[in-house]
Parts: sequence; structure tokens; C-alpha cells
Amino acid sequence: MTEKHPASRLLPFAIALVGVALLAGRPLPDAGAMSGTWILDKSLSTDIDPWLNLSVAIAADGDAVILKKMWRGSREGGATTDSVRLIPGSAVVSEPMEQWPDNRHLGAYIAGGRTKTVASRWEDGGRTLVTEATLTVSIQQGEREVRIYTEYRLSPEGDRLDVLELRSTRPRPTHYVFFRADARTR
Repeated sequence: MTEKHPASRLLPFAIALVGVALLAGRPLPDAGAMSGTWILDKSLSTDIDPWLNLSVAIAADGDAVILKKMWRGSREGGATTDSVRLIPGSAVVSEPMEQWPDNRHLGAYIAGGRTKTVASRWEDGGRTLVTEATLTVSIQQGEREVRIYTEYRLSPEGDRLDVLELRSTRPRPTHYVFFRADARTR
């Protein structure tokens, strides 16, 4: 039996070290895999009443991600868009809001400075975009801060987007299921 050279015992460690260095130097994920327009599948999602339709447009702009939620056809008519430009992993952004379209029969309306602040980051190797937003709403008892934690999870096949949302004011999460607009939906 031949004895291994002492340096050969270091080879696995050296390979692991090179791998870690390569991963550390890689660029942050971008929204490329999530880019496009996504259409809500109402049968698999939390009810969006009073709205009739909801779609999400996601676009990559360098390191930035632009998220647009488009709410259509409420009982009162009309439509609204909730949009934010994020740079995941960077500073918190502040975006103006005309209204809070996610309000479903709550009697809560955007208040304060009519803005929301949003922090964001990538998880799961760029397959999940996490946002944490804060906004102030006006309710019958006065104004109240609402925290909203949201995950945009892309399926392994890249054809389904699950949006999971937890609010500080709601005990149950909301779950929206979207399919690409250019693909056959369920």
C-alpha cells in the first residue's frame, strides 16, 4: 500500500475553497427568469373581490426589479396599478401610492404620507423574491401601520408564480397563483 503525499489530503479543502470563492464572486440574481406578465388563476387563489382581475408584470432593469400589480374592474369600475422599483439586497425604497388596492372590505385606506417603504432580497438562488413593505392606513379608530411580507416564488419549470403574503393585521396569509400570460393557463 502506498502512502499518500501530505499535500493530497488538502486537495478536497482547496477545491471547496475555490468553489466558495467562485460563488462569492458571482453577480446577484436578476429578475430575468421572472420577467414577463403573469395572469391570476382565480380558482387556485385567494379571492380578490371586489376586483375582477389581477395581473403582475415583472421586468429586469440592470440590478433593479420593477413589479407592477394591475387590478382591473372593481364593482365601482376602473382599474389601478400598484408599482415599485426595487434593487434587491440594497437600500429600502419609498414609493408613492394613490390607493391601497389590496384592501378587501376592510374599511382601511392609504393614509400618512401616502407612501410605502419596501425592502427586498433574493432567496433560493434567485427563484424567490422577498419584499417587506410598511404603509400607514386610516381606519375607523385612526391611523395604523401595516407590515406586509411577500414572497414571489417561481416554479422550477418557470411557468407558475406563487405569491404568498402575510400582513401584520391579518391572521391568515393570502396566496395568489399566476401563470405566464403567453402560456396556456389552467
